[in-house]
Amino acid sequence: MGNPNSGKSSLFNLLTGLNQKVGNFPGVTVDKKTGKSILSKNTTVNVVDLPGTYSLYPKSDDEIVTFDVLFDDDELVQIDVVVVVADASNLKRNLLFCSQIIDIKKPVVIVLTMMDIAKRKGVQIDINGLSRELGYPVLAINPRNNRGIAEVKNNWN
Repeated sequence: MGNPNSGKSSLFNLLTGLNQKVGNFPGVTVDKKTGKSILSKNTTVNVVDLPGTYSLYPKSDDEIVTFDVLFDDDELVQIDVVVVVADASNLKRNLLFCSQIIDIKKPVVIVLTMMDIAKRKGVQIDINGLSRELGYPVLAINPRNNRGIAEVKNNWN
């Protein structure tokens, strides 16, 4: 889960091998999509791609879908870990939502996308320091070239 247009569906596609629609604008995903990902020889997990949201206070039907999954009101989805996808080039806004997820005390892995755009904007992110401050793993990925996907799978549990 994460803010709209942060790379959630791109990560979902890489993890599952599926081809959900992606776009460079918010609102592409309006309902949850599910797929399977092989983490290791003996471990397969269900992965859920959720609509983007800016906060845990839903204002639209697609945000309610995300809220229901997160708060166990969707009987078809059981959460073992929340992968929060955050746009590194707009980290302040994305970390607000991330902090709300952390506050509900579910296992979290934070995945930073768009590091290349952040770098072009002059934004430098101390990933290890951010991980220490948040108390959860923080990983940088690039879904366009498959970079960091193995690390996401390794931090799943």
